[in-house]
Amino acid sequence: MIRLTPYAFRLAVLVLPCALVAPDDYQATREEFLEQINAARVAAGRTPLKLSAALSSVAQQRAGDIAAGRERSGRGAEEDLSRAAKAGYEARVVSEIAAEADGGVEDVVSAWKQEKGPVAADLFGKDYREIGVGVSLVAERPLYVLLFALSWEDFFRERTGALSDLERVRRNMLARVNRERDRRGLSPLRRHPYLDDAAQAHADDMFARRYYSHDSPNGNTAIDRVAARGYRARYAGENIARGQYSVDEVMDGWMQSPTHREHLLSPVFNDVGFGLKFGKNPGGYEILWVQNFARPRGRERL
Repeated sequence: MIRLTPYAFRLAVLVLPCALVAPDDYQATREEFLEQINAARVAAGRTPLKLSAALSSVAQQRAGDIAAGRERSGRGAEEDLSRAAKAGYEARVVSEIAAEADGGVEDVVSAWKQEKGPVAADLFGKDYREIGVGVSLVAERPLYVLLFALSWEDFFRERTGALSDLERVRRNMLARVNRERDRRGLSPLRRHPYLDDAAQAHADDMFARRYYSHDSPNGNTAIDRVAARGYRARYAGENIARGQYSVDEVMDGWMQSPTHREHLLSPVFNDVGFGLKFGKNPGGYEILWVQNFARPRGRERL
């Protein structure tokens, strides 16, 4: 008989220096779990998992605690969270399964495949990308602790993959902006390279210096940044946003904000430019969006 005890929790953690997994006799068991679980996931149309040394170190320590009777009721999630951070694993989602079993790895995974509760949800969870495995003995019976996880690194890379082509993002945003204007009988805006440059410079600067404001730390405003790129603006406006993963997501937010919507639908502006910066800085993973709107001096509305 196989006894399964599921634990599930979601967390985000800080990154600390990575801890190495101490050598043990269980690596073959870990790899067998990975093979069996990935076979089940592929058959179910799920992404295969990778075996994580950091997560395995956490799972191994947890298995040892359970086997030695050091487990504190209700504290498994908190302990895994703390240990994952110390092991250098920056998790967005983590779930734990512990199982005592008389059978081997194939028997355990086979039993999991027949589950319809939390265990099966973890086995086939679409959000997971990595696994850690710990092994111990309780009264001569094998004890397995598995951690299923999605790191912030994997999550962010997957979510921002479509943003890597900046020119395509800019074209898509211009199309969305002008659709909103066309629906209201307004003239379309056209992209201006100086405004693209100004918007990108502000996105880069906010990312590098870790601030979020229309005014830079040295006091420069949107019209200052536009002028610095060579655009002689009579009027200028700016929208900024952070955290959105697509053009439609950020545009939906701006259109629902009266101030940002006013810039997008203003009949005053002729030209527009777009900037986007994303990645990891000392403050964590970040996405920053900038729109610059302007009308040049000495020119009537086209």
